[in-house]
Amino acid sequence: MTDTPQITAKTLGTPSGGLFDNPWPPDFPAAGQRVAIFAYEVTRVDGTDQDDIRTYHVGPAETAARGPIGSSRDEPQGITVAWRGCGTGTVTSVSAPLGRERTCEVAPDETDLL
Repeated sequence: MTDTPQITAKTLGTPSGGLFDNPWPPDFPAAGQRVAIFAYEVTRVDGTDQDDIRTYHVGPAETAARGPIGSSRDEPQGITVAWRGCGTGTVTSVSAPLGRERTCEVAPDETDLL
């Protein structure tokens, strides 16, 4: 039996609303819920190519898309960023420590997003 890969995803951030967009009602997403997974990547820092700095963000399943979402863009802080891709998955657990950002563990349907 093969273990399903898991990713840690932030519950804030979507391509349509930006890194601080919160698409969730209180106490969601919940374990067992289907979600869209968005990969956000920093590709350049102050003009130098950067190794893979990637974060994952989850939104409601109906917001899922396929493949890259938009093109890379330069930010005023001297970095180049892009929403690199999207997939779907299932939340396996949620963490909401006091004073820290809510995250969840997600089993992606497609491992090519990783």
